[in-house]
Amino acid sequence: MQYITIVADSYEEAAEKARKEYGDAIRIHSRRDFTTPGGLFTRKMKKCEITCYISSSPLEEKTVGQRDMNEFEKEAKTPDPHKLTSQERLDTEIHRGTEEGYQKAVKLLDENYISGPLREKLLEGLSCTSQECSRVLSERILENTKMDYESQIHPSRVVVFLGPTGAGKTTTLAKVAWLYKSSGKKVGIITLDTYRVGAYEQIAAFGEGLGIPVEKVGREDQLMVAMEKFTYFDLVLVDTMGLSSKDLELNLRLKGLGLQLSRLNTTFTLIVSASMKEEDMMRHYERYKDDFSITSIIVTKLDESITIGNALSFAYSINKPILFFTDGQKVPEDLEKASTEVILGNLRGFGLDMRAYRGQL
Repeated sequence: MQYITIVADSYEEAAEKARKEYGDAIRIHSRRDFTTPGGLFTRKMKKCEITCYISSSPLEEKTVGQRDMNEFEKEAKTPDPHKLTSQERLDTEIHRGTEEGYQKAVKLLDENYISGPLREKLLEGLSCTSQECSRVLSERILENTKMDYESQIHPSRVVVFLGPTGAGKTTTLAKVAWLYKSSGKKVGIITLDTYRVGAYEQIAAFGEGLGIPVEKVGREDQLMVAMEKFTYFDLVLVDTMGLSSKDLELNLRLKGLGLQLSRLNTTFTLIVSASMKEEDMMRHYERYKDDFSITSIIVTKLDESITIGNALSFAYSINKPILFFTDGQKVPEDLEKASTEVILGNLRGFGLDMRAYRGQL
């Protein structure tokens, strides 16, 4: 029986080369993966060597299809260790280790509901052992998550809070208002939510408790009057009603008020709950993005979700930085500035487990 040895950069290339040169009668006997030694002007290269023979048996006169090649791939994945050099054994162990690391990374992403473009970016070219996986993956997550440090320290004069009903806009606004008041800024609050039952009473109660004035606005002329009252204030925070797919008049009124605000030194931030699915966050963003220039997001209700991976995936997809996180209903305590510690502390399997810590309190 005639044996033929073919070397290529990968198994697939070697097999294809064999089929092209020797036709359908070719049969693959064995496979060996190895790395060529580097020299002074050359670098190490991964190679694959296959040993083939030409079939002479009528029983073997069949076309070598993709299924045959896939079956061989499973059998020949690991070379015969007795025929490997020390360097090749090391390369094989490294390959096994990185494969285990990759699978662990996939599991961590699944557990944290990290999907879409962010998932693809985190896995792109990933090479790490199982022991290194958490560290390497957390570094990649932080590299690909934007945080709005500038606005945390120096917010624009007017900040408008957008988001669906139930996401926690009003409570979050009260927490942010106190954060900046306690840092020495003169803060005022305007609420545009004059339609939801109890909405004004809720923000007015927060304002009274925090010592921050609150103005109620339902029309554009009232908005200008309220802004006139806050002329000498450092920061004005604006609460809004949630957009409704059924109430078009309400939506148009919000858009009109938003247009007036956009002419001032204004930024718009979108509030989303960590308990939402990523597709729900995206749906709400799509409702706002054409009429409001959203610059950042605030993720609320960390205490109601096991992970923030869905929020990180969403932020990456829309290319917006995270400004704050909230993790409870207490005003003003349950507010966190976006930071690496908060992000890793609210992902499963990465560093500090903030949820386990809260459970001990």
